[in-house]
Amino acid sequence: MVGFRQMKLENKASIHKFLKKIGQDTTDTYALDTNLLRSLANNPYKPGWPNGFRPVQIRTYNSQGLPVMQWASCEGFLKDLKTFDSVPPKNRNGLDTIFNLREDLNRYSTLEGKPATPRIPAGYDYYVLVYFAKYFPKLTKESFSQLKHYKARHPELKFKVYKINVDYQENWGVDIDSPITFHGKHEK
Repeated sequence: MVGFRQMKLENKASIHKFLKKIGQDTTDTYALDTNLLRSLANNPYKPGWPNGFRPVQIRTYNSQGLPVMQWASCEGFLKDLKTFDSVPPKNRNGLDTIFNLREDLNRYSTLEGKPATPRIPAGYDYYVLVYFAKYFPKLTKESFSQLKHYKARHPELKFKVYKINVDYQENWGVDIDSPITFHGKHEK
């Protein structure tokens, strides 16, 4: 139903090819590293939630870099939740406020596996981080599509989008050992 595929080791070329295939540009594309993946797997996604990594998600920060919305596919479909029916986007089921935008972005790596310090240009109303995975192509496409429609409905707002790939990377030098477990919608 959600289009899960077998995980493979990925690299910059395969990720760029995938993004282009689904109509996304490749600028501001970053990745997790093994330490961050383990951390995400061993900590709650939001306060009060069970530990576990949610690979398809969107995080939105306001112009001051403060979190305003956090969504993962396990919460339900964006369309059904009406996440993008308001400004700012609706947040459901709690919000992790431990990181501001700079702190969140400083956790990621380049697609070559080097530490990244993504630029945060001024003048944007919202900064959006989209976690995506080649092994979840349908949910990935849907996430980007919902964001695209939201941006089109709000031409008065400026958005900066960062794409965060969560696939296992060849440059990690490890075998695939997925920390991902599948849950239904979160129940409190």
